[in-house]
Amino acid sequence: MALDTGLVDYTSLSALTKDQYIPKLVDNIKKKSVLLSKFLSMSKPNASGNKIVVPVEYADADANNYGFYSKYQDLSVKPSEFAKQVSYDWSQAYSSVAISGFEERVNDNPEKLVDLLSAKMKNVEKTFMKFFSDALYGKESSALNSLDEFAGVGDIGNIDVSSNAWWKGAFDIDLTSRIDGVGSEAGATRFLKFSSIMNEILREALDKFYADSGESPNLIVVPSIVLDAYEQHLSDKKRTPTLSASVEVDGGFKFQSMSWRGIPITADPSCPEGKMYVMNTEYLKMIHSRKANFTFTGFREPVTQDAKVGHVLWMGQLICTNRAKAVGRYSGLPTDYVGLPAE
Repeated sequence: MALDTGLVDYTSLSALTKDQYIPKLVDNIKKKSVLLSKFLSMSKPNASGNKIVVPVEYADADANNYGFYSKYQDLSVKPSEFAKQVSYDWSQAYSSVAISGFEERVNDNPEKLVDLLSAKMKNVEKTFMKFFSDALYGKESSALNSLDEFAGVGDIGNIDVSSNAWWKGAFDIDLTSRIDGVGSEAGATRFLKFSSIMNEILREALDKFYADSGESPNLIVVPSIVLDAYEQHLSDKKRTPTLSASVEVDGGFKFQSMSWRGIPITADPSCPEGKMYVMNTEYLKMIHSRKANFTFTGFREPVTQDAKVGHVLWMGQLICTNRAKAVGRYSGLPTDYVGLPAE
């Protein structure tokens, strides 16, 4: 919207925030995290309710209910259950935008007040991106379901894993001892050891996905050092690394990536050190409330403060429909380049 600079009040600032700054905030958040970009771009509104209830797969259809037949042979209609329902709690997130009475008075012309609002919205953007990404990877405790939780073997939703062994991640493997046990020659740093067995580790991950579902992962997310290790692995084999300029996710933004058997290995600056996530994002989805999808409340004046305060609100959840097909996790990977010779 065009702002009438002859008169700037908090109604017009609220409208400016909703129409211009919020869309820009969401786009910029997507640019800085591979998974946030993918999940937020594909986020769908969910029906209202106290819980998010979704069907999840846990078994193949009964073998008696499908197959070949001839002519007038009877067809089985034996009931079979191959899906259950899981209920997820809503997760809520916010970031506040506040303009104190002092700031308002020292920025007492329209242009300065708009500049102040712009700076504050930039801070909201950085704040949202950091805590949202950290929560998505399980780097901080929150009500948002994380990749760490889905990749593990703990309870999530309303399903007890101890009596439902199918409701667990594809794999959760610590590679610390395995990497440290590779070679003993001088100069064999953890980075180089890991690099030497990286192809073997990727094959293992693929096998684990195939063993359960016959489906391949479609995305591998790593810290940048792991992408460097893969490049080192290919260089040592006298092969030219398949380094694409970037990989484009659904939001239209691009991230540095390489390819292994057609599966993107993508460096995400938000990915925790020492970890690798192998996933099929068909089974991972972000949903949101229609009434709180990075929604700005508008500026309000607190009774006990000399200020105007507004909130950017989000309400939703990361959901999974089949943990065994959705995500596996490696940990214990190298976190530094210590010992590598300078080029």
